[in-house]
Amino acid sequence: MTTLVRIMMALVLSGLWVSSSTSHAATSGFTLTTSAVCEGGTGCGNVWASATTCKRNCIITVQAMPFDGWLFDHWGGGATGNANPTTVRMTSDTKVTAFFVKSGPPTPPPTPAIGHEVIGYFIQWGIYGRDYLVKDIVATGAAQTLTVINYAFAGIADNLTCTSLDTFADWGKSFAASESVDGVGDTAGQSLKGNFNQLRKLKALYPQIRVVISIGGWSDSARFSDAALPANRVNFVQSCVDMFIKGQFAVGVSGAGVFDGIDIDWEYPGACGATCSFRTEDRTNFTLLLQEFRKQLDAASPDRHLLLTAATPVASAYDDKMIDLSGISPSIDWMNLMAYDFHGSWEPNGPTNHHANLKPNTSDPSLQKLSVDGAVSGYITKGVDPSKIAIGLPFYGHGWTRVPAGASSGLYQGAGGLPRGTWERGVDDYKVLKTKGYPEYWDDTAHASWLYNGSTFWSFDSPQAVRNKMDYIATRGLRGVMFWELSGDDGTLVGTIAECLASSANCQQPPLHRGLNRGR
Repeated sequence: MTTLVRIMMALVLSGLWVSSSTSHAATSGFTLTTSAVCEGGTGCGNVWASATTCKRNCIITVQAMPFDGWLFDHWGGGATGNANPTTVRMTSDTKVTAFFVKSGPPTPPPTPAIGHEVIGYFIQWGIYGRDYLVKDIVATGAAQTLTVINYAFAGIADNLTCTSLDTFADWGKSFAASESVDGVGDTAGQSLKGNFNQLRKLKALYPQIRVVISIGGWSDSARFSDAALPANRVNFVQSCVDMFIKGQFAVGVSGAGVFDGIDIDWEYPGACGATCSFRTEDRTNFTLLLQEFRKQLDAASPDRHLLLTAATPVASAYDDKMIDLSGISPSIDWMNLMAYDFHGSWEPNGPTNHHANLKPNTSDPSLQKLSVDGAVSGYITKGVDPSKIAIGLPFYGHGWTRVPAGASSGLYQGAGGLPRGTWERGVDDYKVLKTKGYPEYWDDTAHASWLYNGSTFWSFDSPQAVRNKMDYIATRGLRGVMFWELSGDDGTLVGTIAECLASSANCQQPPLHRGLNRGR
């Protein structure tokens, strides 16, 4: 999409998606009805309109939006020619038809974009206390860099079907013009509002972004084990495809095209997560569940590849023993490796440690010396193609307080408790940590950063840590980078990712601050 079209859409489009063969009853004035004709097939595209009712001689802008594998050809009815977008002057009730033609064979699954997938989680509840809206993805500069947004989270209902965890946030909340990503506010009669409509508008402005619904998460994985059973698996998957891919959100609320795929965040198959609702056959059932998702996603969209991804753990106790890594790999586009939370608030008395270090450090007192590199190497050894691994970054830190300096500026020391965070003890966002003014340290061995003011210690990913990880991703031929989550950054870390993607030289800068074993 050209910059001109983006600007035009941002200025004139209301964000209302007019589905094929849909009419809208006029409350006053004249009514615009739109439809799509697919020459030689089905599922070819839809039409955007700046309004559906207006008074005599008003101007309505319409734009044909072809799906992958289709091209817009020409207008019919109240619009003529092939200019796209075009305008219609309303002098009576008017019907406009967009004609689409096939552009070639069905789009194959995408070739792995080594090192270039940038996947960011957008949290559903962030619109409340955090006051982080979809428009902030643009304001922080993230929209220009992202290739995928994982929307967190959908859940699993008691009847083992996909469900919204917050219908108000998802599609019920009205956003004013000042809150909307395109500057156009929601209207009272609009059925689809909320985050879903904002994400749809974001995609129109930044067409490289695909939006994926993430199902589960730490707090909502308890029913996965039941849903994955043979008796429940097909219906469960069908419910997720119907709701999020076909856009059947609720009675009277629909919106096909909001989501471009599904992310499965089961924490964890065959092991305890927030609960211990698991069974020994989870390992096999997880593989079969992903196969069923792949099958139904392909059937739902034969002309456009839909993404299927999975969030996977780092600790060896959770990976191949509980997940058949080589078995799930053929079904999914990539794995989002949750390469963080190696240490944290569940260890209130320490010892302090890195929670997302790239490499191990022999001085680490832990029995299991976790690292990003160790996890990636383990996955590859177990048969996972490097191009199917995306490394997760934390846009937050873990902290301890009443920590003595010891020999290494607070690292690997006992603690007297957890410091207060903005939202919970022992955890805070990167954008908050960067403003504390604490001395910053760098571990040359572990390739990790921390803050320490003589008493309080915070482990976090600094821009230097991000640069090292982006260089590692490129060197090892990995799929890309994932991060949790967008509201934790003020644009600094996403900007660092963008700089590294623009030039590998940007990722090879030496640390600019004092460091462990650096003599400064």
